[in-house]
Amino acid sequence: MPWADIIGQPIAVRQLQNALKQNRVGHAYLFFGPPGVGKRTAARVWAQALNCQQGVAGDACGECRSCRNILTGNHPDVWEVPLTGAHIRISQIREVTRQAQFPPTEGCWKVFLIHNAEAMTLEAANNLLKTLEEPPGETLFVLTTPSIFNLLPTIQSRCQQVRFQPLAVRDIAEFLVRQNLAGPAQAELIANLAEGSLLTAQELLTMERGAVREEVIDLLTKLKTAAGPQVLILTEGWTEGPRLKILLPWLALWFRDLLVWQNTGDVKLLINQDRLELIKEQAQIWPRPERFLRIIQEAKRKMERNANNQLLLEVLLLELTSMRRT
Repeated sequence: MPWADIIGQPIAVRQLQNALKQNRVGHAYLFFGPPGVGKRTAARVWAQALNCQQGVAGDACGECRSCRNILTGNHPDVWEVPLTGAHIRISQIREVTRQAQFPPTEGCWKVFLIHNAEAMTLEAANNLLKTLEEPPGETLFVLTTPSIFNLLPTIQSRCQQVRFQPLAVRDIAEFLVRQNLAGPAQAELIANLAEGSLLTAQELLTMERGAVREEVIDLLTKLKTAAGPQVLILTEGWTEGPRLKILLPWLALWFRDLLVWQNTGDVKLLINQDRLELIKEQAQIWPRPERFLRIIQEAKRKMERNANNQLLLEVLLLELTSMRRT
């Protein structure tokens, strides 16, 4: 798997390639960015490029024995630390630091990939820090995390930081079409919902085939006349984490279309072009969709902070009904 297989991260890829080309490889890297943007895949490609038997110009061939073994998790010099349960335990990191004392047996570098590094317990993080401060030769650590602020400042300072950006809509849509996961129209719709995450796009694609969009439209149709207890009943079936995670971007995309229609009247700018008549109708019912878009964004932030999903959705729908035109 060469660098060309990494989607939509040219700056991060160039940073790592240049380090290898210029023989300025550090001993610890921190890959950070939203979930589903390629951090884990890039970490494996980085391990391949460092140990490739045929690669040139800072890349991996993806075909040699070393590259194949890394891809399948069978290379003796590349270790991935699994997240079992809620935390990465100190016993796991102690094993990492013990193994780090031995030189590589087959490759040029011994590489330890610690995904979800924010899940390390404080004891585990402090244990790893000792090794990061005095790293053995030809040993390299890659930590991945959604945010650098989830890690100890001392660990941050010992690592070279590589930022992974949210993916562009076009990159996600092209990937879905290229992998025969969706046709162009469906891929464009899913990519707009995915908020820059290929992982979210794949989850949405699975649920789109279950007609989730029609369920959301049905919910909005019922909200036209619902009031009080009727609104609360409509939350049934949506408050589970995965379902609510899907509902919020669908609502945001729908109200985005209402806002676009109200301001431009141009059907070509709509995402849900096939539901034009309903958009026209609901654009009359919800006169200030931009207000609700802000409310959805705030709901997403609260959900990320583990808010009560039932309460969150009840408040969201009640606020929506309070803004409709009567």
